[in-house]
Amino acid sequence: MTTTLQQEIERWEADLERIAENSASDNWFLEERRFAEAQHTITAFRGHILPLVAHQQPHDAIVSREIEHLVDHLEDLRNDLYRTVHPPTSHQEIAETMAALRALSRVALRVERSLEDVR
Repeated sequence: MTTTLQQEIERWEADLERIAENSASDNWFLEERRFAEAQHTITAFRGHILPLVAHQQPHDAIVSREIEHLVDHLEDLRNDLYRTVHPPTSHQEIAETMAALRALSRVALRVERSLEDVR
C-alpha cells in the first residue's frame, strides 16, 4: 500500500530527476541547477513532506527535527547562491544536504512502514 508520505517523497524525487534532465538538456550553469534543486526541495519538504513526518508517532520527532534542521541549512545555502560572490563550497554543500535529506526520507518511510506493520 502506498502511503501519502511515500507518494510525496516519490513526487519530490521525480521532480529532482526532471530538474537534472532539464539542466543537462538546456545547459544550465551549476548554480542554476543547485538553486532549482534547493528551492524545490525546500518547498516540497516545508509544504508536504515535513508535515507528514511530524504527524507520525512522537518517537519519530528525532527524524522530523533532523529533517527540519537540514531544510533550514539548505535554505541558508540557497540564499548564499543569491549573492554574486558565494562560498566556493555552496554547490557541494547543497548536494550533500540533498543526499542527507534523501537518506532521512528513507528512514521516515521505514518508520512509517514499521508502524503500519504493528497495527
